[in-house]
Amino acid sequence: MKKKIIAILLSAYLLLTACTTDTPQSSEDASSPDVSQIVSTDASTESGETQENKGSKTYQTLSKLDKTLADRGVLEKGANSDYIPLNYDKMKAMWISQFDFENIYCDGTKQRPKATFKRFVGQTLDKIKALGFNTVIVQVRPNADSFYPSEYYPWSHFINEEYGKYASYDPLEIFIEEAHARELSFQAWINPMRGMSVADSKLLNPAYPMAGWLKDSSKSRYLFVGSYDNKPSYYFNVYYEEVRQLIIDGAAEIVRYYDVDGVHMDDYFYPGNDAAMDDEELEAEKLKTPSMTLRKLRNDSLNKLVSGIYSAVKAENKNVLFGIAPAGNINNVRYSHYADVDTWCGNKGYIDYIMPQIYWGFNHSVCPFAETYQLWSDLCCDDVEFMVGLTFANAIYGYEGIYYDEFINNKDIYKKTYEYINAQSNFEGFSIFCYQYFYDPISGVQRIETKEELKNSLPALSKIPSKKIEY
Repeated sequence: MKKKIIAILLSAYLLLTACTTDTPQSSEDASSPDVSQIVSTDASTESGETQENKGSKTYQTLSKLDKTLADRGVLEKGANSDYIPLNYDKMKAMWISQFDFENIYCDGTKQRPKATFKRFVGQTLDKIKALGFNTVIVQVRPNADSFYPSEYYPWSHFINEEYGKYASYDPLEIFIEEAHARELSFQAWINPMRGMSVADSKLLNPAYPMAGWLKDSSKSRYLFVGSYDNKPSYYFNVYYEEVRQLIIDGAAEIVRYYDVDGVHMDDYFYPGNDAAMDDEELEAEKLKTPSMTLRKLRNDSLNKLVSGIYSAVKAENKNVLFGIAPAGNINNVRYSHYADVDTWCGNKGYIDYIMPQIYWGFNHSVCPFAETYQLWSDLCCDDVEFMVGLTFANAIYGYEGIYYDEFINNKDIYKKTYEYINAQSNFEGFSIFCYQYFYDPISGVQRIETKEELKNSLPALSKIPSKKIEY
């Protein structure tokens, strides 16, 4: 493919001309180099600046440390526009989260050997395919980090156990190749605004944009300290264009360098109603527009982000999908996450599909499945497809006798769910969370808690028709 040939030639050129120190040699079992090996005078330069075909100064700095990034090379926008995506007219997807694979990417101290990782990926995808799914949605950016060599985001601790290390091979490339070999569509899943913990951020190479912001007092408002996983953690303030552009560039990077069939974003938008995140920005906007409110400010910021990602994805490859899976309670989405789903779903140029996470049964007291499904689907214009997000966690809760009586007393709720959605005229697909609720990721042994629900649901799943989309 054109992009691979170009990348090989450019990476060879870069290794000959850009590297002023020996590139650390990595084997599958070798430890990753530490960031202290290089601190470049170019570290504060914005990643968008380029020098001929050598890539940005950020790329030049990081590729001296990160062999996988150097091997990737540098491509121009649209270099992967000739890739023909593998997508289906009815998406039957499974989410594969960072927690499903945290013991597969990394053995507890370092990245697993390449052959071992490939074997685990194959085992996982074989089981997903055998159940009747046609798509995997795989987490590649959970905390402003990356599961692939990136010039914008640091390698994730899920890959190397801790931040500040570099991988010895590219796990995303393997995942995509193995998925496509099984006729499974592959969507790259990113969290837009959630960053890593404050403690972890101290381990980053200063060349990464986020690390540079932390050292620049003029950009102190770019990052907000909230809480995630009971730790002080950063969230991106997407009021600022430079912050939005980082997220947009990261999405474009995935489509440019990988044969992904879609880019997928989930529900981690604003972390709640804490006005301190953008109170100064709100006051500044009120001076220009006295009627400005926090909700409108945040709606506008997210709308610019979402439309920016959509445009960037389409500029790389017009047929690659971009979709969002917000939380299922539409009032929470509108008033706590500040996601303007009415605009995204009602207009062209924001998303290809919406996939609300309707994680409840038909008898739920607040968000019953059928009524919530219709509420969301009614938002969609002709240019936006409606899909639905499900979770198999309720089958586990039912087995354990907790939470919802509907799942405790019945073992055919997912069968009824598949039958219901398949009967809707506007149904275009679904995804279910997540692999570890079906099988143990390491052993591949089926979960006893969900075995009966799964068995009962498979005939209904098989009756959801799907065929490849011809582009």
